[in-house]
Amino acid sequence: MRFCSALDVSRHREIFLNLLCVIAVLVAAICSNAQTPTSDPDEDSTDPTQQKDPVRPEDPKKIAKYDVNRIGHRGIGHGFNIYSQKREHQLGQNLAAAFDSSSRIVNDPVLNDYVNRLAQKIVRNSDAEIPFTVRLIDSSEIPRAYGLPGGFLYVDSALIFAAESEAELAGVMAHEIAHVAARHATRALTRKDLFHVTGSLSLLAGPVGIVLQDAGGVAGPLSVKKFSRDSEYEADLLGIEYAYTAGYDPEALLSALEKLHALEASRAAMFAKIPGYHFASKLPFHAQVARGFSNYPLLEERIHRLQTEISTFLPDRRDYIVDTNEFQDIKERLLSLQGPVHLRRHGEDEDPRAPVLRRAPQEDTDRTPGNLRSLMTLVH
Repeated sequence: MRFCSALDVSRHREIFLNLLCVIAVLVAAICSNAQTPTSDPDEDSTDPTQQKDPVRPEDPKKIAKYDVNRIGHRGIGHGFNIYSQKREHQLGQNLAAAFDSSSRIVNDPVLNDYVNRLAQKIVRNSDAEIPFTVRLIDSSEIPRAYGLPGGFLYVDSALIFAAESEAELAGVMAHEIAHVAARHATRALTRKDLFHVTGSLSLLAGPVGIVLQDAGGVAGPLSVKKFSRDSEYEADLLGIEYAYTAGYDPEALLSALEKLHALEASRAAMFAKIPGYHFASKLPFHAQVARGFSNYPLLEERIHRLQTEISTFLPDRRDYIVDTNEFQDIKERLLSLQGPVHLRRHGEDEDPRAPVLRRAPQEDTDRTPGNLRSLMTLVH
């Protein structure tokens, strides 16, 4: 019988750990591509205005995956995820408890009923496989909606004030519902956990592991940030599909993004007057590096993608719900809680919940920003 020396055992152990580390990196790389909307290979190295359309008609897999006629049967959110539905719900409950303790919840039954009905209408026309709990937050500053894992949706009252129509409110809510339906939060946590495991294994893998750890220290965060950007793209696409299926004008979300983009452009012009502001932008590869470390995609890119996706994924429809009398009354009711206002009266034969405007989609070259300050953080 031949006995191995201690040196042989140590060498074999190092080889084994090196192989294990390489396997872990490969698994993480494979998972980083799972259930992620396809991006152009040259997307990170070209100017957004020079890119090709992000959604190509010859991409049958993506068109089939996001077929609006198969909503509810598309397996959205079924990608690799180490969080079970039960664990995800518990995480959402903990986050919701923190929201409840740090926020003022609106107790007005009329307002809560309206927001809940609108949200549940979108949920019924989504890929969500879990029930939703909807709460209205009394906020006068930040107009947002928050989709928490496990089916918890919070809507700021400021969002109702900022939205110009029910379709715009529905579009923003649909975007957050899409994040929950696609399980973006726990899938992002899964990726972070995987890279933490990879980093721990590399500590045991000798010299090769040190190199992999250094590479993973940059590649890990960049992969997670890319996933965050891709999640925003997917939530935009799913959001317009859910709003469309619920009967609303899908361009409402696009309108909100365009207003936000106009605000960013005005801010950029203001900062450009500061001496030395352009110095960093002239450094080599500044745009590529800044974008690589960004969590969210550029608004200009999101708008460009949505314009293409609306025409690619959504069949033409004669009429869309743009606004309703009930939404305008809800805004007035919110104002009445802050002070006396004169409520608009309906005619005797007028249904208070009926749409006040229904239209077919048409080109609109005059998109005046309007109320930009209140829409600064409308979509995130």
